[in-house]
Amino acid sequence: MSDQRVDVRVLPLWERAVAIDAAFDDLCPTETLTVVTNNDPRALMSRMEQLRPEQSVWRYRRVGEGEWHVTLTRTSGEAAEASIQGLLRRSFVFAVLDEPARTRVANVATERTARKNQIIVPENAEFPSVGIVWEGVIALVSGNSGRERLLYEIFPFETFGEGLFFDEGMTTGRFVALSKVVRYVTIPRQNVRAIGLQKPELLLSIGTSCAQRVRMLASELTSQASQPILGRIAAALVPYAIPERGLTPALAPLSHMTQAQLAASAGTVKEVAARAIAELELREALRRERGHIRYLDREKLLKIVENP
Repeated sequence: MSDQRVDVRVLPLWERAVAIDAAFDDLCPTETLTVVTNNDPRALMSRMEQLRPEQSVWRYRRVGEGEWHVTLTRTSGEAAEASIQGLLRRSFVFAVLDEPARTRVANVATERTARKNQIIVPENAEFPSVGIVWEGVIALVSGNSGRERLLYEIFPFETFGEGLFFDEGMTTGRFVALSKVVRYVTIPRQNVRAIGLQKPELLLSIGTSCAQRVRMLASELTSQASQPILGRIAAALVPYAIPERGLTPALAPLSHMTQAQLAASAGTVKEVAARAIAELELREALRRERGHIRYLDREKLLKIVENP
């Protein structure tokens, strides 16, 4: 297996996607490309999925402040299968398993759907499963309607409920559908645990996912304690801004998110977020249509994050 590496931190933002595309297209099935970048790579991965659907298994790690490692493995034809088995092959947690073990997981998994703003798991509730997002975005939200806080988003192929898998506690917030429609899969905790005891690499993979959540939450808390609101709103928008030059269409489900939800992701209230969004529009970091944010300029957003 070939393992290639490209560090895009030295490139302008609008050249990064082209460099990654070229390196990925040179890969043969099962070969791996590691991308080193200095900001949240989920928009980049969403772009890759749009342009090269079902061609890669990817996982990302926030190694430290300003450094992310994204591992892209080019798939063979069977990974693109539109089934729970295919989803497991592309989930960075369950991709570590061999085919027989993934088949065991698929046999006990249940496919579910939710509509926008539907509560998937309530706050302070039991969730004796591990979930995987198949389509759309789910958010973990805490607090009441007067002062909600969006702790983090879960994008396609990412898991949720990993912390509960280990400590069997109650949810620290409620899992809510952010997209118009969300498809996801749940796998009973006891089945995952039984397979993990036989395949320790699965437990390590779930633990890695938990560690990444802790890193992200710690960074968000630090940012909310020290950064002005303009920078916090800009940071909340970055995962939806693709690395192209100038204003480009924002990734879903941003166009359906409310100002209250954006405020919750930045740890503030709707009125304060509204003023920050208006300021970002004046700076041409975003553009709204019919009251919803439709276009983002990733380069300007990142500059505002660094220097509000």
